[in-house]
Amino acid sequence: MQSGDQADRREQTVQRIIEAAGIVIDREGYAGATTPEIQRLAGVSRGGFYHHFASKKDLGDAVLERQQQFFTRVAQGSAGPDPDLWSQVLVDVSYRYTAAILDDPVLRAAVRLSIEPGPYLTRDSYRAPLDAVATLLTSAHQAGELQDHTDPQEAARTLVGCYSGVQLLALALAERDQLHAQVAAMWRLMMPGLARPETLERLRLDPPDS
Repeated sequence: MQSGDQADRREQTVQRIIEAAGIVIDREGYAGATTPEIQRLAGVSRGGFYHHFASKKDLGDAVLERQQQFFTRVAQGSAGPDPDLWSQVLVDVSYRYTAAILDDPVLRAAVRLSIEPGPYLTRDSYRAPLDAVATLLTSAHQAGELQDHTDPQEAARTLVGCYSGVQLLALALAERDQLHAQVAAMWRLMMPGLARPETLERLRLDPPDS
């Protein structure tokens, strides 16, 4: 049985490897990321690496779990008191996620895993964001904020797809520093088709610090 100090050291080593993987995958993509480079950046031996992760796929799963944890917290937060506008919560979550991506290489790597051809271009990679967005849209619809024709599940697929496209284009054009502005442009195009006019009048679609 591990002591508290041993467990802490183990967790620190695991997190150091995941952080290193995030940096390398964000830079090189999943196919281009090598375990020796991740080991070097994390400062662990080959044996130390494989003690915690049996394969690069296991490490990729851990990277993607960081993204899933973010959206799980979003979905759990929706169970609290009703906000003034659920639609505003959705917009704000998109900017929180954008800020997190810009700050956290592991989240950036998770995005890259889910948009590039490879083992993570699957429905499972999108399950957490789809569920979180659909949950918020369902609450907005039940609160009478959305147009009658808006189907929360269908709208969630469209929004997550659009956001992923914004991410992919920002990556291709090396314009991640403009990501907040690009997300704002997405909302200005999309929200008029989702929200009732009286809801739209109350919404702030620009980033919180703009």
